[in-house]
Amino acid sequence: MNHTHSVRRRAFDGWRGKVVVAVGAAALLAACAPSSTPQASQDEPPAEDPVVPVGDEDFDLDDLIAAAQEEGELTVYDGTGKIEQMAAEFQEKYGITTAGIKVDSAEMAEKMTREAQAGNVTADVAALSDVPAVSEQLVPQGIVENWVPPDLAGLIPETMHDPLIVITDPSLYAYNTEKHDTCPVSNVWALTDEELLGDGGFVMQDPLGKPDYADWWNQLSVHGDDLMRQAYEDLYGEPLETSEQSATHEWIKRLAESGPLLTKSSEEASEAVGAQGQSNPPMGLMSSAKFRNNDDKGYVLGVCDEIEPWVGFAKPKAIVMASGTSNPNAAKLFIHYAMTAEGIKPQVDDGKLSANSEVPPSDEDPSNAAELTDRIFFFDNATAAEDWANRQNMHDFWRVNRR
Repeated sequence: MNHTHSVRRRAFDGWRGKVVVAVGAAALLAACAPSSTPQASQDEPPAEDPVVPVGDEDFDLDDLIAAAQEEGELTVYDGTGKIEQMAAEFQEKYGITTAGIKVDSAEMAEKMTREAQAGNVTADVAALSDVPAVSEQLVPQGIVENWVPPDLAGLIPETMHDPLIVITDPSLYAYNTEKHDTCPVSNVWALTDEELLGDGGFVMQDPLGKPDYADWWNQLSVHGDDLMRQAYEDLYGEPLETSEQSATHEWIKRLAESGPLLTKSSEEASEAVGAQGQSNPPMGLMSSAKFRNNDDKGYVLGVCDEIEPWVGFAKPKAIVMASGTSNPNAAKLFIHYAMTAEGIKPQVDDGKLSANSEVPPSDEDPSNAAELTDRIFFFDNATAAEDWANRQNMHDFWRVNRR
């Protein structure tokens, strides 16, 4: 039995004990009262016991479903509009009224913190792409709780249990296929070299507007620096010489100094790279979901599927339940649902990758990200605390070197 359940169970047992004492006292008073004292109707139904969260010991999904259906309406936050479809399909499947609301990850963390402090919890479940904020802020402060479905735990890598990762979201290097037959560069260091990159330049989201890039850079410096250093030597034919603390820092510095075009969103980056009719379109870095714009908007985006040492990176998204939710069973059921192929399908169709190893990739993925998993840089959640601690340093390093 997990800690959360045992605490709630003890609280429930204590409440039940008080009720027993109170009922006994009431019965004694009634026996001593005059015959004119009103008596409770024998036909009046007994009060229902409060719903107790289903625990993890001897976990049974049917029990969870039954308990969830006794609770109230469910609200789920996520950073993607696909949450509306997921909520509607969950509601249809289980008969639990569910609202899926798109909320930016940074705003989500702040909103949930305010709700918890005010004792007015609105969101029952939240899916946040800012994993360090979850593990270093929201969980320690008691704002959210981590829960891993016991019957699915063995299908999810242990490194994705704490906090529970629902999907990883790839961002991939892209080029304009109307202008180029193949990706114009084959090495990430070329993205910092105007002579090698060409006139179009490079476009990406502003690193100061989202924590993803700072966390990615810290992860690269900790877990991928050897390959970054080797990639430099492969491109230029000589070892990297730098006074910076890592090869990754040198790459970030050169990228900032090259003056890339910065956008507010991945959507804007996809337009800058993929719109037709450009004489010198830039290369770019964007979410795998944006390759759907080839069909939706007539863009001509291609994945740089051979660029070294990685074709992009995949940031993880955590899914947690609010500590103060009045619908703990429904919240758990939605988390369970999101960890299945049926539940997460709307996001997998956009190129995201489920943390459940048995969930297959989608045939509708416009980027074919699932075929590139051995060439995508995946985050290691073991160093999420370091990502959190170094986030501001990475932002400052970018500011100092930005041209």
